[in-house]
Amino acid sequence: MAETQLTAEQTTALRDWIEEGAQVRALHHEAKQTERLEELRSLAQQHGETKAALEDQTATQQQHAAAARAAENRADDLRERVTRTETKLNDGTGLVSRDLLALQDEIAGLRATIEEVELEEMEELEAADAAEARVAETRAQAEQIAERGRLLQQERASEGERIAGELAAHEQMRTELLARIPASLHGRLRTEGDYPPAAVVTAGACGACGAQLSGVIADTYRNLEVGGLLDCDSCGTLLLKLA
Repeated sequence: MAETQLTAEQTTALRDWIEEGAQVRALHHEAKQTERLEELRSLAQQHGETKAALEDQTATQQQHAAAARAAENRADDLRERVTRTETKLNDGTGLVSRDLLALQDEIAGLRATIEEVELEEMEELEAADAAEARVAETRAQAEQIAERGRLLQQERASEGERIAGELAAHEQMRTELLARIPASLHGRLRTEGDYPPAAVVTAGACGACGAQLSGVIADTYRNLEVGGLLDCDSCGTLLLKLA
């Protein structure tokens, strides 16, 4: 290590650089917006399921409405047959008693069938109305989900802008602080890894990896003057003595 002892000013600069680094790492983690992303994924799944349900319900409503129209058309056809048969019956030309009775029976049968078809039409209309109500409810639910998704996306974008601004400010501060730290340490401090390149010791543990310092390293650290530097024997992070 090129530098093992920093001046008071350099010590303050490195301490502040370490603290700024912690803020940067926290903001990078915050920038992921994990909870919002999970909610967005959940909303996307819900919206897909709701749209599928809406398509099924719409198809069901259309089937019942079509069945009601078909029943209405059948009923109309049957009424026309009744009218024609009644006309023939009332005319009576060339008909004998047996023919008249047959026509009367035919009319009675047609009217009974009409009642059945009208009942079928009514049932299909009621089913279509119920299906239409479910369609309206599901469509409203889909719109609510979509609106929540839009709001969440706006929140995510706004939060992303805020975090980006704060990150830029902290990175600028780190650049300014780095200029006050010996140049021989710059390469090491710019190194990216699993742990921060520099940290302080807290309660006998490395501030980067959290491991307790071993006996020899702990003794060495205690004997350092403020501004002294050594390596963590667990993660290799540069440790700064503050007090």
